[in-house]
Amino acid sequence: MRKELLFGVLIIAGIRFASAQTAPYHLLVLGIGDGRTTVQVEKGVRLNRWGQVIGTYGGGLSGGTHAVLWTPNAANDGFSAGHLFAIESSPGLPPGTANTGPTGLNDRGQVAGWAYTPGQGDGNQTQSWMWRPKILDSDKGVLHGDQGKAVTFPLLTIPPLGTLAEYNQVINNKGVIGAHGINYRALLWTPNVENGMNGTWTYDPDHGGGPYGINDAGQIAGATCDDSTWNGPYLHSGPLPLLVTDILTSSLWISRTYGECVGGAGGINARGDLAISAVAASNVIHAFIYRKGAIADISAGFASTASALNDLDQVVGHVDSDTRRAYLFEKGQALDLNALTDSPNNPLLKETLSINDEGQILASGVFSGGTGATVLLTPNALVSNSVTFSLGTIVRSGSTYTQTISVTNNGPTLMRGTISVALDFLTPGVILTNSTGATFYTGPGSKYVDLSSSDLNVGATTPSLTLVFSNPQSKTINFRPRALQSSAAR
Repeated sequence: MRKELLFGVLIIAGIRFASAQTAPYHLLVLGIGDGRTTVQVEKGVRLNRWGQVIGTYGGGLSGGTHAVLWTPNAANDGFSAGHLFAIESSPGLPPGTANTGPTGLNDRGQVAGWAYTPGQGDGNQTQSWMWRPKILDSDKGVLHGDQGKAVTFPLLTIPPLGTLAEYNQVINNKGVIGAHGINYRALLWTPNVENGMNGTWTYDPDHGGGPYGINDAGQIAGATCDDSTWNGPYLHSGPLPLLVTDILTSSLWISRTYGECVGGAGGINARGDLAISAVAASNVIHAFIYRKGAIADISAGFASTASALNDLDQVVGHVDSDTRRAYLFEKGQALDLNALTDSPNNPLLKETLSINDEGQILASGVFSGGTGATVLLTPNALVSNSVTFSLGTIVRSGSTYTQTISVTNNGPTLMRGTISVALDFLTPGVILTNSTGATFYTGPGSKYVDLSSSDLNVGATTPSLTLVFSNPQSKTINFRPRALQSSAAR
């Protein structure tokens, strides 16, 4: 990745921000993977909409791995320590559990995972479970990650193959779980009631391809490599079994000859878009995106993989160049995340694990000397404080519409200037003509305006600014305002 300093402007893969500005991302170390006994997220797994993280601590001195849930002090607050909850302290996990690990996390705070149970479980002495908080997270970002209970799933028999536990579970916001069983056969668990603790497993008896992603529409995505027909990423809707028409093909990939796996989907978003890693026609693995029925190479020519994406089609993964590096793929650009953080002593970020709709990224890396770490990257422009927006009456003059807006900081901390407002989900066809720019890291593509260059104290309100819209079709103007802060790139 080329990086140079010219006339006080840092240029990183085509993205420019003044050297006096704050870096796009704040780096928070959640855990250091050296086997210490302190409860922390030594190995991260997944991130949800509100910035909660699942992972494990343990190994080495602490004797075993243990599933934990990290919850920020407020939704999407990646700037303070937050608090950890040891899931093993909850009732309902398999008896005799010696090791646990989480694999799936939804926005309601439910966690799916595995447990090593000596003398029990399947041939690997493993059983699977789902943990639910006592109170589910709300759709307003009120989080409840410090008490709950689990349900242990029975082993699943698929005739005539045999019996196994359910592995690598993913879970959507309705509590539906995707997994794989024996011979990697695809599985689905559907609760009797939404987000319930009881339900039924179904399976595909004939084909491999346990899902790596599931959305609230019930679509699952994954990879299969059974033969020359069942070979490649897939996208499936509805009940099992998988259908041969679920297999995705592209002229950008190698041909589907049995003996070499084409690739697979690493994540799915609400619209059914996929993050895909596949062997390109050049016989090198590249990162791809599947969007609206079309497949595009987003690798920028790098040997790369795509591990996850959010609802805004920001894709994260890694690039193999001089070494493995964590990357963000967005709008035709491949960005080395190591060049975009504010920590002078941060680890070398090597893998990206997850990304949410606020642009927060869960990653792993290594410090000098080889000690591993799990980190949370939060856009410095994000605001986790509660704020109030004051919107004036819309005034029309021909096809031009105007409306005043201001922001009040409801605390508990000062908001750093510059203070901006992004207009998410602005009515299509309506143009904000006096926008300052468009967001990139904090939910790409929303127009924003700068309200004030000064810090905003607790209880203070910014000066009012007049939004100016071009609305030639006389549409009703709707948008969702979102406050941003700091001099960091939006």
